[in-house]
Amino acid sequence: SLAATSRIHFKRIAARAMRQVLVDVSRRRSARKRPGGAAFVLVPFDDEADARIEVAEDVLAVDTALKDLQRRNPRQAAVVEGKFFGGLEVKELAEALDVSESTVRNDWRLARAWLRSQLRKT
Repeated sequence: SLAATSRIHFKRIAARAMRQVLVDVSRRRSARKRPGGAAFVLVPFDDEADARIEVAEDVLAVDTALKDLQRRNPRQAAVVEGKFFGGLEVKELAEALDVSESTVRNDWRLARAWLRSQLRKT
């Protein structure tokens, strides 16, 4: 329905805006370089683990890795952005991206593994 599509579209826009807000705040906090001042946000990154983004530098690392993923696989990046920053459900992402729910789950699994490997390098 149009209402459901509009709601999902709004959530995707909100996810992108939330990502930008977190990145901007993280950049400002990192620029200040106050000891201990960076720990300000807890964002769940993994469905089953306690992996969380806790400091400004981590948010910036996720943003950098997500930009790289965007170049490699735009759909996987859209899934990560929607789930991570916007809290969209698999069904909503499948509808928004015009793919099956199993494709979204697979993209999420692959993107999480790839992002974890990239974040370990930093």
